[in-house]
Amino acid sequence: MAFLPLEISVAFATSLLSGLIRGYTGFASGLFLVPIFAIIFGPIEGIAIAAIVSSIGGIQLLPKAFKAADWGVLMPPLVAAAITCFLTVGFLVSNDPATIKKLMGGFLIFAAALLIGGWKYNGPRSSYAGVCAGMLSGGALGGLGVPAGQFFALYFVSSNGNPVTQRAHIVVSAGLTIIFFLLGLIYAGKIVSETLIFAAILTPAFLFGVWAGAKLFQILPLTWFTSVVAWLVAVTGVTILFS
Repeated sequence: MAFLPLEISVAFATSLLSGLIRGYTGFASGLFLVPIFAIIFGPIEGIAIAAIVSSIGGIQLLPKAFKAADWGVLMPPLVAAAITCFLTVGFLVSNDPATIKKLMGGFLIFAAALLIGGWKYNGPRSSYAGVCAGMLSGGALGGLGVPAGQFFALYFVSSNGNPVTQRAHIVVSAGLTIIFFLLGLIYAGKIVSETLIFAAILTPAFLFGVWAGAKLFQILPLTWFTSVVAWLVAVTGVTILFS
């Protein structure tokens, strides 16, 4: 598969910018990775490359997030997301890409509208509620290719917790769920040698972006966090719809 220098340059720039966003917010690396990689490499191949780059690049955020997370709150949605994600990959790889793209974009814009409108989940923070949030996040990633972090964010940011803890929950849940997404793609036979080669080429730029974004999170006011999450979800949906 041959690519023009401009396409490779766009892929590198996309990796760097997406890494910066991931390092700052703890999620949303699929904001540009998924739609732009899908255009350059093809729908399933692009999603697979984005998943590998994102999973490797996010590893450096996990140690601090593990320490800051409240595991009693985190485990129910995390386990539910991992299982649901793996089981729904078959829907993604067997359906028409145009249909998947419309569902993906609409789903994200709906979630963004709830966040931007100030909606908060005011129900009980029970294990049942966490499992429902995890199934939504995992199903969106596995079945539609929608980065799971957006829906984890919708659930965790709606709480009144510390932004550092909220971010840790998003980092851990999104970072570990994508591993099960990759396992699902491997099981479906969608990870091939070209996928691994392109992922290896683009990962360094993403890694640098994650490092820079994590430093940025320490400088910018934490009060910006919820607003950044909301608008990134909105831009994700619009980007995917019109990519």
